[in-house]
Amino acid sequence: MAAAECCRIGASASKFTAQRLEVRAARWVGYDVGGLMPDVDEERFPGFARYLAALPNGLLSYPAHVAKASLLRGVLDFWGGADRVAGLPEPLLGAMKNPPPPNAWLPEVLYVAGHYAIVDIDGLDSETILQLTYRANRRLTESPMYAVLAKVASPVVLLCGAALSWRLLHRGVTLHVDAQSRAARLTIDHPEHLWSGLAHESAARGFRAVLEAARGKDIVARVVSSKPTRAEFKLEWR
Repeated sequence: MAAAECCRIGASASKFTAQRLEVRAARWVGYDVGGLMPDVDEERFPGFARYLAALPNGLLSYPAHVAKASLLRGVLDFWGGADRVAGLPEPLLGAMKNPPPPNAWLPEVLYVAGHYAIVDIDGLDSETILQLTYRANRRLTESPMYAVLAKVASPVVLLCGAALSWRLLHRGVTLHVDAQSRAARLTIDHPEHLWSGLAHESAARGFRAVLEAARGKDIVARVVSSKPTRAEFKLEWR
């Protein structure tokens, strides 16, 4: 395939859909989206506390922006530390100790916050948590659906397929892919500070996993710009 361009995928849901998802995401964790912000032990959870401090309403920020629980569950499965989450505030405590079914929606802020909780609980550096999330992404690309596509699809086709499936996993956070034969530029847009620099780097590892599933070689997947509301990525392969 000489060149391909994927249009913007994952545009924000309609107002009605967003409100419905907000209610569903709030219901299972048992909190009122208009409730009080939880207290955080900043000594035990410094990274988590800094992430919350950057948000307009802590764990209650942007409740209409949601992600499939399978994403958080995948990271938790590789981490294996759900028995060590005591001390985290609700609703994150409930999300990590007893995560909802894979197809359930949960607030995107909980998915990102979970990464910081893992870092703080185990004292991990950035590279270690990124390797953990990379392994979780590799498992996703090894699913039967990806395995079938990878046998017949080029990296460009698989990248565009990932863009099309993005909103099956995220609502509110958008992904745009502009792919050519051996390179692509990707952009993720989100509300201010909902995704952090760590989340952007994690996404780059996820895009690498997609290219690996398509048998790409000499893969480069890096963040070229990380801002409070947007990340830009450059991917190259042969």
